[in-house]
Amino acid sequence: MDRDYYADLGVSRTATADEIGKAFRKLAARYHPDRNPGDKSAEEHFKRVAEAYNVLRDPKSRAAYDRGGDTGFRGFDSTEDIFSQFGDVFGELFGNRFRTRTYNRWPAEFDMEIETEPERSLDLRREVAISVFTAILGGTVDVPTENGTAEMTVPAGTQPERQFRLAGQGRRDRTGRRGDVIVTVHVEIPRRLTPAQRSLLEQARRSR
Repeated sequence: MDRDYYADLGVSRTATADEIGKAFRKLAARYHPDRNPGDKSAEEHFKRVAEAYNVLRDPKSRAAYDRGGDTGFRGFDSTEDIFSQFGDVFGELFGNRFRTRTYNRWPAEFDMEIETEPERSLDLRREVAISVFTAILGGTVDVPTENGTAEMTVPAGTQPERQFRLAGQGRRDRTGRRGDVIVTVHVEIPRRLTPAQRSLLEQARRSR
């Protein structure tokens, strides 16, 4: 046997028909051409899992494969062959609505069932502390970014936990697109004041 169809589907040789079907559904969803346009590697994986499932889903061809005999299957030449072959199978796996769509389309409702890694956000979240005097009077603060630091202006009257956005200072993806830095400001209240500071604050309070 040139191919290990069980390995292609990521199941053991003792896998049940239900386990084989579940594995195929998961991998077909991951590598489906509609979800990976122009990705030749994903297309090849899609063909491999479809070929493996085509043999292992049928008890007779599976038994012949397990014996090392000829299953009579020579593989698929294209993804169109897979859609043609598995029209009913995709309907059973992904829902009856799939039958009403062309075979090279992806059922929108199935998006909720696909197990994928969460997409990494290009935005960065940072927290910085400023003095109460900077919060009241305004000023600047350095914010850590992906490639160093950026100076952020703090407007007068900034409230605790206020958030600011530094556009274009976040992570960069492979296309060159960059996210933002979301900055949360914490205001530090001094535990002790100098006599001069206390006097000025008392004056400010009386003048309200």
